[in-house]
Amino acid sequence: MVLRLQRRLGGARDIELGYGVVVSHRAFTYGDLREAEATAMRLARQTLPADRAFNAECIDDEDLGPEHDEALRGQLARHLVKLLLMRFGTGWQGVEGEDGAPAPLTAETLDTFLDLFPGVATTLHAGLLAPWAELEREGNGSAPLQDTATAEA
Repeated sequence: MVLRLQRRLGGARDIELGYGVVVSHRAFTYGDLREAEATAMRLARQTLPADRAFNAECIDDEDLGPEHDEALRGQLARHLVKLLLMRFGTGWQGVEGEDGAPAPLTAETLDTFLDLFPGVATTLHAGLLAPWAELEREGNGSAPLQDTATAEA
């Protein structure tokens, strides 16, 4: 007998950021998440500040200080949020351009938004990854979505 907790990872979700800002995204799979993480890590290494990138090339990885890992993790999280929202984001509410019109969810507006409100990146990161982090804690990171056909059915 197989028992499984019922949850809806496969549906669209909204992430409330406060101050009337809501980001919506469609469903993405665990494989989509892992691919985006790999891409984000590559981008993070490419966009490290010049002094950190130089040290990473000159010094053995195990001799790099914790500030290098922290800078890399920060870059990774920002790129991951941006990648997931560019690939799976369906829109946002509560963000306006200079003219007062609703701002479109584009790479440029997202960069500006994350620069102006840096704490939001952490909230977005946590909101996007919360269902997958919980699933990994349960030890079943590659469980099929509810709507996925299996050999048992």
